[in-house]
Amino acid sequence: MALFDVKNTTKQQLQSLIDNKVFENKELEYKDYSFTDGKISDKQKDKFMKEVAAFANTNGGTIIIGMQEDENRLPIHLSGAGLSIKEYDNWLSSFRQLVLSRIRPHLHGIECVPVELSESNIAIVIYVPKSYARPHSFWDGNKDEFFMRYANGITYMDIDDLRKEFLYANSIQDKIRQFRRDRISMIAANECIGNLGDRAKIIFHIIPEWSFELGNQIDLLKLENNTRFRPISASGWDYRYNADGYCIFSYDRETNLIKDYTQVFHNGIIEAVEIRLMSEHGEKRVYEWSQMQLACIGALVEYGNIMERLHIPKPWHILATILNAKDYVANFGWGELSLPIERNLIFSLDGICTEDIQMKVALKPVFDSLSNAFGFEKSNAFE
Repeated sequence: MALFDVKNTTKQQLQSLIDNKVFENKELEYKDYSFTDGKISDKQKDKFMKEVAAFANTNGGTIIIGMQEDENRLPIHLSGAGLSIKEYDNWLSSFRQLVLSRIRPHLHGIECVPVELSESNIAIVIYVPKSYARPHSFWDGNKDEFFMRYANGITYMDIDDLRKEFLYANSIQDKIRQFRRDRISMIAANECIGNLGDRAKIIFHIIPEWSFELGNQIDLLKLENNTRFRPISASGWDYRYNADGYCIFSYDRETNLIKDYTQVFHNGIIEAVEIRLMSEHGEKRVYEWSQMQLACIGALVEYGNIMERLHIPKPWHILATILNAKDYVANFGWGELSLPIERNLIFSLDGICTEDIQMKVALKPVFDSLSNAFGFEKSNAFE
């Protein structure tokens, strides 16, 4: 977690670190750097990037540039970074390029903010999140080196540290796949929100890697009065809390069959199930495919916006599943019918949403592969 709200850091908050004698620690680093012409000097580059990589490989943390400390690592003076606010953009561009060229794989989610100390001087607060693509190496142009935080410094990662992190990376993929399999089994068995029947349905999962870290959870109360949080196709819906978290849904009041629902789990995973557009438009025929894709994409993009407001870190994995749709066809527009779907269970390709890849871009391989299942060359929703 960040030491404080990085985007709204004030000079007073930085001064309070001095007044309250807050030592450097595993998640807090002070740097008395002074930059020239808005650029990071060659002497500072390597040490700086090793620190950034070490934070990402451990628990994340905050680096405050422009803070002097004594020999005991106690902050004593806000010296500033030697930049004016007008020079900050040049510095930020240089910093981002340095991260891109020296840290592998690419590190997402770093936040930087200038804090004005005077008309000609700023401090810079950098928040480095704990990475879910770790371990990250520092690349000096010839070799990779791996670092992690300890106490108030950094150290090389040994072979056991590296093995643990590489196994972690593999385990995340396994956890995502297992979560999806478990949920599809529960949906097929009607063990989720209510009676879904055995009709064809399309299921979307947005799965942050963050969600699998022990103890991570979101504030579900923030969803309760959010009018932009709605099922994919419903114009009206009910809601309730359940064992998994918070769910919105619509249903047929005569049959009590669920038409669609969106479940938000305590750990931030979102599951959206759409039945109305898949099963209520004639015998074994789904809703017009182009329009159905646009409805689904629009809802998923909005779910992504909501996840942003809930401060759920990226990357997010997006997966889609078609269930119970064997022999279904889709109208692709202008009266053109698709080929029948060949089996009851279809898994899409995965999409991944990062700081650099927006949700709609991440959805393209998902909908391309779903369109392939109906016999089309690609999705036409991204042209």
